[in-house]
Amino acid sequence: MNKLRDVCKTCLLPGLATLASAFAPAGPALAQLTVNPYVDERFEHDSNVFRAENAQTNFLNFGDATLADTDLRSVVGMDGTYLWSQQKLTATLEGRRFDYDHFTDLDHNEYLGDVAFDWKMTRLFDGLIEARQEQLMAPFALGNSTQLTIDVDRKISATLNMNIHTDWRVETGVYSHDLKSPLQSFPDFEERETGTHLAVLNRAVTNLSYGISLDHIAGVFENAPDVGDYNQTTADLTMKYTASALTSLNAAVGYTKRTQTDNVNSAGGVTGQFGYSRQLTGKTSITVQFTRALNSYLAAGGSEIDTGGSIGLNWQATYRLDVVVSGGYMHSQFIGQIIPGSDANGRVDNSPTGSLNVNYQILRRLRLKAYLNRQSRSSNIDIYNFSDTTAGIEVRYTWL
Repeated sequence: MNKLRDVCKTCLLPGLATLASAFAPAGPALAQLTVNPYVDERFEHDSNVFRAENAQTNFLNFGDATLADTDLRSVVGMDGTYLWSQQKLTATLEGRRFDYDHFTDLDHNEYLGDVAFDWKMTRLFDGLIEARQEQLMAPFALGNSTQLTIDVDRKISATLNMNIHTDWRVETGVYSHDLKSPLQSFPDFEERETGTHLAVLNRAVTNLSYGISLDHIAGVFENAPDVGDYNQTTADLTMKYTASALTSLNAAVGYTKRTQTDNVNSAGGVTGQFGYSRQLTGKTSITVQFTRALNSYLAAGGSEIDTGGSIGLNWQATYRLDVVVSGGYMHSQFIGQIIPGSDANGRVDNSPTGSLNVNYQILRRLRLKAYLNRQSRSSNIDIYNFSDTTAGIEVRYTWL
Protein backbone atom coordinates (compact mmCIF):
# COMPACT_ATOMS: atom_id res chain seq x y z
CA MET A 1 0.00 0.00 0.00
CA ASN A 2 2.80 2.42 0.90
CA LYS A 3 4.59 1.64 -2.36
CA LEU A 4 1.45 2.40 -4.36
CA ARG A 5 0.99 5.70 -2.53
CA ASP A 6 4.62 6.71 -3.09
CA VAL A 7 4.40 5.90 -6.80
CA CYS A 8 1.25 8.02 -7.09
CA LYS A 9 2.85 10.96 -5.30
CA THR A 10 6.05 10.97 -7.35
CA CYS A 11 4.62 10.12 -10.76
CA LEU A 12 1.03 11.28 -10.99
CA LEU A 13 1.24 15.07 -11.11
CA PRO A 14 4.40 15.28 -13.29
CA GLY A 15 2.83 12.67 -15.56
CA LEU A 16 -0.29 14.73 -16.23
CA ALA A 17 1.45 16.95 -18.76
CA THR A 18 3.13 13.98 -20.46
CA LEU A 19 -0.12 12.06 -20.65
CA ALA A 20 -1.96 15.10 -21.93
CA SER A 21 0.55 15.67 -24.74
CA ALA A 22 0.29 12.01 -25.74
CA PHE A 23 -3.45 12.36 -26.19
CA ALA A 24 -3.32 15.70 -28.02
CA PRO A 25 -4.13 15.55 -31.72
CA ALA A 26 -1.29 15.62 -34.23
CA GLY A 27 -2.72 18.58 -36.13
CA PRO A 28 -3.56 22.06 -34.83
CA ALA A 29 -6.33 22.14 -32.22
CA LEU A 30 -8.21 24.96 -30.60
CA ALA A 31 -7.23 25.22 -26.93
CA GLN A 32 -8.97 27.32 -24.34
CA LEU A 33 -7.75 28.43 -20.91
CA THR A 34 -10.13 29.87 -18.33
CA VAL A 35 -9.05 31.15 -14.91
CA ASN A 36 -11.69 32.35 -12.47
CA PRO A 37 -10.53 33.85 -9.14
CA TYR A 38 -13.12 34.34 -6.41
CA VAL A 39 -13.54 35.64 -2.86
CA ASP A 40 -16.13 34.45 -0.37
CA GLU A 41 -17.25 35.77 3.03
CA ARG A 42 -19.55 33.80 5.32
CA PHE A 43 -20.94 34.92 8.67
CA GLU A 44 -22.49 32.08 10.71
CA HIS A 45 -24.14 31.59 14.08
CA ASP A 46 -23.85 28.09 15.58
CA SER A 47 -26.05 27.21 18.57
CA ASN A 48 -23.85 24.30 19.71
CA VAL A 49 -20.28 24.59 18.43
CA PHE A 50 -18.89 21.47 20.15
CA ARG A 51 -22.01 19.33 19.56
CA ALA A 52 -22.26 18.85 23.32
CA GLU A 53 -25.13 17.16 25.13
CA ASN A 54 -25.83 20.28 27.20
CA ALA A 55 -24.21 23.31 28.83
CA GLN A 56 -23.09 21.22 31.82
CA THR A 57 -21.09 18.97 29.51
CA ASN A 58 -19.37 22.01 28.01
CA PHE A 59 -18.53 23.27 31.49
CA LEU A 60 -16.99 19.93 32.47
CA ASN A 61 -14.90 19.86 29.28
CA PHE A 62 -13.78 23.49 29.11
CA GLY A 63 -14.82 25.24 32.30
CA ASP A 64 -17.21 27.26 30.12
CA ALA A 65 -20.94 26.55 29.89
CA THR A 66 -21.33 28.56 26.69
CA LEU A 67 -22.69 26.52 23.79
CA ALA A 68 -23.16 29.05 20.97
CA ASP A 69 -20.77 31.19 18.99
CA THR A 70 -20.52 33.16 15.76
CA ASP A 71 -17.69 32.89 13.27
CA LEU A 72 -16.48 34.57 10.11
CA ARG A 73 -15.07 32.46 7.28
CA SER A 74 -12.99 34.26 4.62
CA VAL A 75 -12.04 32.44 1.42
CA VAL A 76 -9.76 33.33 -1.47
CA GLY A 77 -9.71 30.83 -4.31
CA MET A 78 -9.29 30.15 -7.99
CA ASP A 79 -10.85 27.73 -10.47
CA GLY A 80 -8.98 26.96 -13.67
CA THR A 81 -9.93 24.98 -16.77
CA TYR A 82 -7.82 24.12 -19.82
CA LEU A 83 -9.60 22.54 -22.78
CA TRP A 84 -8.07 21.12 -25.91
CA SER A 85 -9.53 18.59 -28.30
CA GLN A 86 -11.41 16.07 -26.12
CA GLN A 87 -9.19 16.60 -23.07
CA LYS A 88 -9.92 18.75 -20.03
CA LEU A 89 -7.58 19.78 -17.21
CA THR A 90 -9.15 21.47 -14.18
CA ALA A 91 -7.71 22.86 -10.95
CA THR A 92 -9.07 24.43 -7.77
CA LEU A 93 -6.93 26.23 -5.20
CA GLU A 94 -8.48 27.68 -2.08
CA GLY A 95 -7.32 29.25 1.20
CA ARG A 96 -9.68 29.78 4.16
CA ARG A 97 -9.54 31.67 7.44
CA PHE A 98 -11.93 31.07 10.38
CA ASP A 99 -12.30 33.57 13.24
CA TYR A 100 -14.60 32.93 16.23
CA ASP A 101 -16.03 35.59 18.53
CA HIS A 102 -16.07 33.62 21.81
CA PHE A 103 -14.09 30.41 21.35
CA THR A 104 -11.01 32.13 19.94
CA ASP A 105 -8.95 28.95 20.47
CA LEU A 106 -10.80 27.62 17.42
CA ASP A 107 -9.37 30.28 15.09
CA HIS A 108 -7.53 28.48 12.30
CA ASN A 109 -6.57 28.30 8.63
CA GLU A 110 -7.60 25.75 6.01
CA TYR A 111 -6.73 25.07 2.38
CA LEU A 112 -7.81 22.98 -0.59
CA GLY A 113 -5.92 21.92 -3.70
CA ASP A 114 -7.47 19.78 -6.43
CA VAL A 115 -6.13 18.92 -9.91
CA ALA A 116 -8.03 16.65 -12.32
CA PHE A 117 -7.35 15.47 -15.87
CA ASP A 118 -10.43 14.20 -17.73
CA TRP A 119 -9.15 12.39 -20.81
CA LYS A 120 -10.50 10.58 -23.86
CA MET A 121 -8.67 8.52 -26.48
CA THR A 122 -10.87 7.94 -29.53
CA ARG A 123 -14.30 6.59 -28.63
CA LEU A 124 -12.90 3.48 -26.98
CA PHE A 125 -11.06 4.77 -23.90
CA ASP A 126 -11.67 7.46 -21.32
CA GLY A 127 -10.83 8.14 -17.70
CA LEU A 128 -10.01 10.59 -14.96
CA ILE A 129 -6.82 11.24 -13.00
CA GLU A 130 -7.19 13.37 -9.88
CA ALA A 131 -5.05 14.52 -6.98
CA ARG A 132 -6.68 16.30 -4.04
CA GLN A 133 -5.45 17.51 -0.67
CA GLU A 134 -7.41 19.43 1.94
CA GLN A 135 -6.62 20.73 5.41
CA LEU A 136 -9.70 21.33 7.56
CA MET A 137 -11.01 21.31 11.12
CA ALA A 138 -12.24 17.91 12.28
CA PRO A 139 -16.02 18.06 12.93
CA PHE A 140 -16.86 17.77 16.62
CA ALA A 141 -19.90 15.61 15.84
CA LEU A 142 -17.56 12.68 15.11
CA GLY A 143 -16.39 12.64 18.71
CA ASN A 144 -12.70 12.67 17.77
CA SER A 145 -11.88 15.45 20.23
CA THR A 146 -13.28 18.23 22.38
CA GLN A 147 -10.48 20.53 21.20
CA LEU A 148 -9.45 22.02 17.88
CA THR A 149 -7.85 19.33 15.72
CA ILE A 150 -6.80 19.76 12.11
CA ASP A 151 -7.24 16.94 9.61
CA VAL A 152 -5.16 16.59 6.46
CA ASP A 153 -7.00 14.57 3.83
CA ARG A 154 -5.11 13.44 0.70
CA LYS A 155 -6.48 11.31 -2.13
CA ILE A 156 -4.97 10.34 -5.47
CA SER A 157 -7.12 8.38 -7.90
CA ALA A 158 -7.22 7.19 -11.49
CA THR A 159 -9.86 5.53 -13.65
CA LEU A 160 -9.56 3.75 -16.99
CA ASN A 161 -12.74 2.88 -18.86
CA MET A 162 -13.20 0.99 -22.11
CA ASN A 163 -16.22 0.94 -24.42
CA ILE A 164 -16.56 -2.50 -26.04
CA HIS A 165 -18.75 -2.31 -29.12
CA THR A 166 -21.81 -0.13 -28.42
CA ASP A 167 -23.40 -2.31 -25.76
CA TRP A 168 -20.67 -3.01 -23.22
CA ARG A 169 -18.50 -0.81 -21.03
CA VAL A 170 -15.77 -1.84 -18.58
CA GLU A 171 -14.80 0.59 -15.81
CA THR A 172 -11.69 0.24 -13.64
CA GLY A 173 -10.18 2.44 -10.96
CA VAL A 174 -7.54 2.66 -8.23
CA TYR A 175 -6.96 5.16 -5.45
CA SER A 176 -4.72 5.91 -2.49
CA HIS A 177 -6.23 7.75 0.49
CA ASP A 178 -4.32 9.13 3.47
CA LEU A 179 -6.23 10.83 6.31
CA LYS A 180 -4.26 12.37 9.18
CA SER A 181 -6.95 12.75 11.84
CA PRO A 182 -5.52 13.50 15.32
CA LEU A 183 -7.37 12.05 18.28
CA GLN A 184 -7.30 13.75 21.65
CA SER A 185 -4.94 11.16 23.18
CA PHE A 186 -3.18 10.17 19.95
CA PRO A 187 -2.13 13.29 18.01
CA ASP A 188 -0.43 11.31 15.22
CA PHE A 189 -3.38 9.03 14.47
CA GLU A 190 -3.76 8.29 10.77
CA GLU A 191 -5.84 6.15 8.43
CA ARG A 192 -4.30 4.92 5.17
CA GLU A 193 -6.10 2.93 2.54
CA THR A 194 -5.88 1.87 -1.09
CA GLY A 195 -8.84 0.83 -3.17
CA THR A 196 -9.63 -0.86 -6.47
CA HIS A 197 -12.82 -0.83 -8.55
CA LEU A 198 -14.08 -2.98 -11.42
CA ALA A 199 -17.47 -2.74 -13.13
CA VAL A 200 -18.96 -4.33 -16.25
CA LEU A 201 -22.00 -2.56 -17.69
CA ASN A 202 -24.45 -3.40 -20.46
CA ARG A 203 -26.12 -0.57 -22.42
CA ALA A 204 -28.05 -2.54 -25.04
CA VAL A 205 -31.42 -1.15 -23.87
CA THR A 206 -32.05 2.50 -24.71
CA ASN A 207 -31.64 4.83 -21.70
CA LEU A 208 -30.70 1.89 -19.44
CA SER A 209 -27.36 0.61 -18.20
CA TYR A 210 -26.97 -2.27 -15.77
CA GLY A 211 -24.21 -4.54 -14.58
CA ILE A 212 -22.04 -5.67 -11.72
CA SER A 213 -19.31 -3.91 -9.74
CA LEU A 214 -16.61 -5.11 -7.35
CA ASP A 215 -14.75 -2.87 -4.91
CA HIS A 216 -11.92 -3.71 -2.53
CA ILE A 217 -10.34 -1.55 0.18
CA ALA A 218 -7.16 -2.39 2.09
CA GLY A 219 -6.60 -0.05 5.02
CA VAL A 220 -4.67 0.43 8.21
CA PHE A 221 -5.01 2.59 11.33
CA GLU A 222 -1.64 3.89 12.52
CA ASN A 223 -0.11 5.54 15.61
CA ALA A 224 -2.60 4.24 18.16
CA PRO A 225 -1.99 1.09 20.26
CA ASP A 226 -3.47 -2.25 19.20
CA VAL A 227 -5.09 -0.84 16.06
CA GLY A 228 -4.24 -2.81 12.94
CA ASP A 229 -5.28 -3.24 9.34
CA TYR A 230 -8.60 -4.07 7.69
CA ASN A 231 -9.93 -5.34 4.37
CA GLN A 232 -13.33 -4.54 2.91
CA THR A 233 -14.96 -6.06 -0.17
CA THR A 234 -18.23 -5.00 -1.82
CA ALA A 235 -20.10 -6.70 -4.67
CA ASP A 236 -23.07 -4.85 -6.24
CA LEU A 237 -25.68 -5.18 -8.92
CA THR A 238 -26.08 -1.72 -10.44
CA MET A 239 -28.65 0.02 -12.62
CA LYS A 240 -29.10 3.51 -14.09
CA TYR A 241 -32.19 4.52 -16.04
CA THR A 242 -32.99 7.84 -17.67
CA ALA A 243 -36.66 7.76 -18.50
CA SER A 244 -36.60 11.19 -20.12
CA ALA A 245 -34.92 14.55 -19.83
CA LEU A 246 -37.11 15.05 -16.76
CA THR A 247 -36.69 11.78 -14.83
CA SER A 248 -33.77 9.58 -13.89
CA LEU A 249 -32.99 6.94 -11.30
CA ASN A 250 -29.99 4.89 -10.26
CA ALA A 251 -29.66 2.01 -7.85
CA ALA A 252 -27.18 -0.52 -6.49
CA VAL A 253 -27.69 -3.45 -4.13
CA GLY A 254 -25.13 -5.93 -2.90
CA TYR A 255 -23.15 -7.18 0.04
CA THR A 256 -20.18 -5.72 1.94
CA LYS A 257 -17.81 -7.70 4.15
CA ARG A 258 -15.20 -6.07 6.36
CA THR A 259 -12.54 -7.99 8.30
CA GLN A 260 -10.17 -6.40 10.79
CA THR A 261 -7.20 -7.59 12.79
CA ASP A 262 -8.15 -10.56 14.99
CA ASN A 263 -11.76 -10.20 13.72
CA VAL A 264 -12.40 -7.81 16.60
CA ASN A 265 -14.34 -5.30 14.50
CA SER A 266 -15.41 -7.49 11.57
CA ALA A 267 -18.79 -6.66 10.08
CA GLY A 268 -20.91 -7.41 7.05
CA GLY A 269 -24.34 -6.95 5.58
CA VAL A 270 -26.50 -5.85 2.69
CA THR A 271 -25.46 -2.45 1.32
CA GLY A 272 -26.52 -0.27 -1.57
CA GLN A 273 -28.14 2.96 -2.66
CA PHE A 274 -31.14 4.32 -4.55
CA GLY A 275 -31.45 7.73 -6.14
CA TYR A 276 -34.37 9.34 -7.94
CA SER A 277 -34.70 12.79 -9.52
CA ARG A 278 -37.72 14.33 -11.22
CA GLN A 279 -38.42 17.69 -12.82
CA LEU A 280 -41.95 18.27 -11.51
CA THR A 281 -42.60 21.58 -13.29
CA GLY A 282 -40.58 24.10 -15.23
CA LYS A 283 -39.39 25.60 -11.96
CA THR A 284 -39.57 22.74 -9.44
CA SER A 285 -37.57 19.52 -9.10
CA ILE A 286 -37.27 16.80 -6.48
CA THR A 287 -34.50 14.39 -5.50
CA VAL A 288 -34.76 11.32 -3.26
CA GLN A 289 -31.80 9.31 -1.96
CA PHE A 290 -31.48 6.16 0.19
CA THR A 291 -28.16 4.60 1.23
CA ARG A 292 -26.81 1.79 3.36
CA ALA A 293 -23.03 1.63 3.71
CA LEU A 294 -20.31 0.18 5.90
CA ASN A 295 -17.74 2.80 6.95
CA SER A 296 -14.80 3.31 9.31
CA TYR A 297 -15.39 4.96 12.67
CA LEU A 298 -12.07 6.68 13.28
CA ALA A 299 -12.60 7.72 16.90
CA ALA A 300 -12.71 4.07 18.01
CA GLY A 301 -10.74 2.32 15.26
CA GLY A 302 -13.85 0.32 14.44
CA SER A 303 -16.72 0.15 11.96
CA GLU A 304 -20.18 1.62 11.55
CA ILE A 305 -23.15 0.69 9.42
CA ASP A 306 -25.02 3.78 8.23
CA THR A 307 -28.58 3.51 6.90
CA GLY A 308 -30.39 6.64 5.86
CA GLY A 309 -32.26 8.69 3.35
CA SER A 310 -32.89 12.24 2.24
CA ILE A 311 -35.34 14.22 0.16
CA GLY A 312 -34.79 17.61 -1.41
CA LEU A 313 -37.06 20.06 -3.20
CA ASN A 314 -35.64 22.78 -5.48
CA TRP A 315 -37.68 25.79 -6.59
CA GLN A 316 -36.09 27.93 -9.30
CA ALA A 317 -38.32 30.94 -8.73
CA THR A 318 -36.53 33.15 -11.29
CA TYR A 319 -33.28 32.99 -13.20
CA ARG A 320 -31.72 34.86 -10.25
CA LEU A 321 -33.44 33.19 -7.28
CA ASP A 322 -33.65 29.54 -6.23
CA VAL A 323 -34.75 27.92 -2.98
CA VAL A 324 -33.75 24.44 -1.78
CA VAL A 325 -35.48 22.64 1.11
CA SER A 326 -34.17 19.25 2.24
CA GLY A 327 -34.51 16.77 5.07
CA GLY A 328 -32.77 13.56 6.01
CA TYR A 329 -32.41 10.81 8.57
CA MET A 330 -29.46 8.54 9.42
CA HIS A 331 -29.39 5.42 11.60
CA SER A 332 -25.86 4.41 12.63
CA GLN A 333 -24.81 1.19 14.31
CA PHE A 334 -21.25 1.00 15.69
CA ILE A 335 -19.33 -2.26 15.78
CA GLY A 336 -16.20 -2.88 17.82
CA GLN A 337 -13.63 -0.60 19.38
CA ILE A 338 -9.88 -0.85 19.76
CA ILE A 339 -8.54 2.60 20.61
CA PRO A 340 -8.13 3.00 24.39
CA GLY A 341 -10.64 5.40 25.91
CA SER A 342 -13.15 5.09 23.06
CA ASP A 343 -16.78 4.26 23.79
CA ALA A 344 -18.45 2.84 20.68
CA ASN A 345 -19.08 -0.89 20.91
CA GLY A 346 -22.85 -1.47 20.73
CA ARG A 347 -23.60 2.24 20.28
CA VAL A 348 -26.62 3.18 18.13
CA ASP A 349 -27.32 6.71 16.89
CA ASN A 350 -30.31 8.29 15.13
CA SER A 351 -29.68 11.62 13.41
CA PRO A 352 -32.40 13.69 11.68
CA THR A 353 -31.39 16.75 9.63
CA GLY A 354 -33.13 19.59 7.84
CA SER A 355 -31.98 22.58 5.82
CA LEU A 356 -33.19 25.64 3.94
CA ASN A 357 -30.99 27.40 1.36
CA VAL A 358 -31.87 30.57 -0.53
CA ASN A 359 -29.55 31.60 -3.36
CA TYR A 360 -29.82 34.99 -5.06
CA GLN A 361 -27.66 36.02 -8.00
CA ILE A 362 -27.47 39.77 -7.34
CA LEU A 363 -25.20 40.46 -10.30
CA ARG A 364 -23.51 38.25 -12.85
CA ARG A 365 -20.42 38.04 -10.64
CA LEU A 366 -22.03 38.52 -7.22
CA ARG A 367 -24.07 35.86 -5.40
CA LEU A 368 -25.82 35.97 -2.01
CA LYS A 369 -26.74 32.85 -0.05
CA ALA A 370 -28.74 32.57 3.17
CA TYR A 371 -29.15 29.25 4.93
CA LEU A 372 -30.59 27.55 7.99
CA ASN A 373 -29.53 24.05 9.06
CA ARG A 374 -30.93 21.92 11.86
CA GLN A 375 -29.46 18.64 13.08
CA SER A 376 -29.71 16.47 16.17
CA ARG A 377 -28.55 13.09 17.41
CA SER A 378 -30.08 10.69 19.89
CA SER A 379 -27.85 7.85 21.06
CA ASN A 380 -28.10 4.96 23.47
CA ILE A 381 -24.93 6.46 25.02
CA ASP A 382 -26.13 9.76 26.45
CA ILE A 383 -22.90 11.74 26.05
CA TYR A 384 -23.34 11.59 22.25
CA ASN A 385 -26.76 13.26 22.29
CA PHE A 386 -26.91 16.81 20.91
CA SER A 387 -29.05 19.26 18.97
CA ASP A 388 -27.74 22.12 16.90
CA THR A 389 -28.91 24.93 14.63
CA THR A 390 -26.70 26.94 12.30
CA ALA A 391 -27.75 30.02 10.37
CA GLY A 392 -25.62 32.11 8.09
CA ILE A 393 -25.20 34.52 5.21
CA GLU A 394 -22.62 34.00 2.50
CA VAL A 395 -21.49 36.42 -0.22
CA ARG A 396 -19.35 35.28 -3.16
CA TYR A 397 -17.73 37.43 -5.84
CA THR A 398 -16.24 35.74 -8.92
CA TRP A 399 -14.02 37.31 -11.56
CA LEU A 400 -15.94 35.73 -14.45
